[in-house]
Amino acid sequence: MQTPHLALELSELFSGTLSCEVHMNHALYRLFLVSFLVLTPGCIIEQTVGPEGPAGPPGNANVFSLEFDFRWTDAVFNGAVASVQYDVPDLTARVVEEGAVIMFFRDHVTWTAMPYSFGVERADIPAVDYTISLGFGYDVGFLEVFYEASTEAVDLTALPDQRMKLVVINGFAAGKRQIDLTDWEAVKAAFGLDD
Repeated sequence: MQTPHLALELSELFSGTLSCEVHMNHALYRLFLVSFLVLTPGCIIEQTVGPEGPAGPPGNANVFSLEFDFRWTDAVFNGAVASVQYDVPDLTARVVEEGAVIMFFRDHVTWTAMPYSFGVERADIPAVDYTISLGFGYDVGFLEVFYEASTEAVDLTALPDQRMKLVVINGFAAGKRQIDLTDWEAVKAAFGLDD
């Protein structure tokens, strides 16, 4: 029988770190956890408090959104794919490694989550003739938004320019909340973002 391993870290709550590791059999696990929580005043937590700084602007320092337009005149074409690359200095290494990046596009009057695919039917036959997908990729300082058609016969430039919204969550602790990340209204409400 393998022994469970418990490691508790309170570094997110305090500037000092409390790390306790315990090895025990499964039957004593709950008893230990209750005892540990009751007896933790014996642990030392070092925390320094500096002078209070000036009040910052309202909002969420860890989450923000940017709006921009995908313009066909800026697109680079490679077969059935058209993409535009953007420099986004706010996509830091911490965002890429620990955060989240969410994209939406404006579809009539609503924000629709990406990636997104839709089928296009011919007028004379009620069947999907081809599909078009909208997607994105990112890395440190860099965002690429693309359209991809299922066939090179499609003229993607016949589509209108598209309004896009990028949401950046800097640090994944905020991103672990139960939020429907495909719903702009839910994301906006959860993180206090503006339209």
